[in-house]
Amino acid sequence: MCSVLAAAIAAQQTEEKYELRGKVVNLTTGAPVANALVRLGGSGDQVHFSAADGAFVFTELSRGNYQLTAAKPGYFNAAELGQAYSGPPESQSVPADTDAVLKHTPEGIIYGTVENESGQPIEELSVRVQTWQISNGVKQLGVVGTATTDDEGQFRVAELRPGNYFVNFFSGGRGGFRVFSGGLPKKVQDEQGYGSQYYPGVPDVASATLVRIRAGSQGQITQKLKQQKLYDISGVVHGASPEAGFHISLSDDDGERVQETVHEDQKTGEFQIAGVPEGTYLLTAIAQDLANLPGEPKRPLMATLPVHVNTDLTGLVLMLGRGANVDVSIEDEIPLHGEEIHQVTVSLASKGFHGMWLSHGLMLPPPPGAAQVPRRFEGIAPGIYEVEAAPNGRGYVASLRCGDVDLMRDDLTVTAGATVPPIEVTLRDDGASISVQTTDNGQPASANVLLYSEEYPKKSIVLGPNQGNAQMDNIRPGVYKVVALKGLREAEFRDAEFMQKYLVQAKEVNLRPGDKVTVQVEVQAREEE
Repeated sequence: MCSVLAAAIAAQQTEEKYELRGKVVNLTTGAPVANALVRLGGSGDQVHFSAADGAFVFTELSRGNYQLTAAKPGYFNAAELGQAYSGPPESQSVPADTDAVLKHTPEGIIYGTVENESGQPIEELSVRVQTWQISNGVKQLGVVGTATTDDEGQFRVAELRPGNYFVNFFSGGRGGFRVFSGGLPKKVQDEQGYGSQYYPGVPDVASATLVRIRAGSQGQITQKLKQQKLYDISGVVHGASPEAGFHISLSDDDGERVQETVHEDQKTGEFQIAGVPEGTYLLTAIAQDLANLPGEPKRPLMATLPVHVNTDLTGLVLMLGRGANVDVSIEDEIPLHGEEIHQVTVSLASKGFHGMWLSHGLMLPPPPGAAQVPRRFEGIAPGIYEVEAAPNGRGYVASLRCGDVDLMRDDLTVTAGATVPPIEVTLRDDGASISVQTTDNGQPASANVLLYSEEYPKKSIVLGPNQGNAQMDNIRPGVYKVVALKGLREAEFRDAEFMQKYLVQAKEVNLRPGDKVTVQVEVQAREEE
């Protein structure tokens, strides 16, 4: 009798349905956020929009745990701010004792006016809002918002997260091209214009003033630009066919075209770029290769030349060429299971001008039957490149080399006319596993976890953040320092000076093939900049 009654109660509990109520609110003011898209994850996703009072309700729910997320333009949830990273959204049990509260951070805005020295508005000036970002252990200045000034010199950049920002003003390449014959035009004497300047009217980031944006705040600035002397760049391009012609461009470190007016003589190869402010740029010449054999892919001829402009530059010579062809070979040491394919993605990124990617990468080996899939890098211009390789699936990259160069540690240098050895990638799957428990005064604590390799800093591994335990399998064997850091950003593990202050309390582990290691580390507070 008791067993029948227990079964009936259990069945009733299983069949009973519940509601999950909640509200989306502004984190800074507590005011309701209407029309936010609220998603309930679980056994079949459901979505609702929050009402005028921020409320939402999901009905007909079975007993269990559900994940709640909400999104709305002009607001950021925790994941979008980077506080959750790959962690789960907010979890809510059903039935719930209290209503769920989803707190959203309102966007920040930077707006203002750009004027010349006479107080007149400057129209069609490009505006970039930048902040320091960390990508793969490297700290660099990244663009997070752009705008163009209107006829009253006004601009507005929205959707900014809380943080510190630089505001950069520059005159983009609004001029045109003149293709002509008969020699270069005469230089305009003492030409002046607007080069790249940072708020409040300084030439570089080092002397710029930060604009601090808090959640929901608006920063207003007035920028007075001073005219600067402009310079001309001229020279000749060799190797272009008069029938195909050539194209000259000048770009800054972010890949923005900066030239105002370009004159090109397609018969003689002469060129002139007028109105260039002081700075460091990448000069690029591109032309069509008419010598391609039938069936060959059409790849342009190219020449690049870094230039620093603080006076007129004349007599520059750019020799067009096909660039270097770099083969990629895969040494696959992963045992095969059935018909699986072990692929790896290899990419090249230009150093020095981080806005210019020379390739989006190769995936090798290509899938069976894939037609016209690149199997090597072709036409790589002279320069210095960072090479990355990552497996698409199980395994790890055991080695990455180009001749005598260990690409896990050093960059690849491509010189004009030189033959580049193949890039050789070795794949293995006998890596180690590690479980890292992070604590603060003996209690589990969320943190970023970094496996830092002093031998190969750029192959260090970020595991966090986590809720007290981080785990990873198939790690490349080697000696690592385990560091747990509070904070929302990735560690600058490519910067030895940055890392030194955290390695004192780090724990060292020697991971050998097949090891399964558990280590407990105390969370360190990240020093503020």
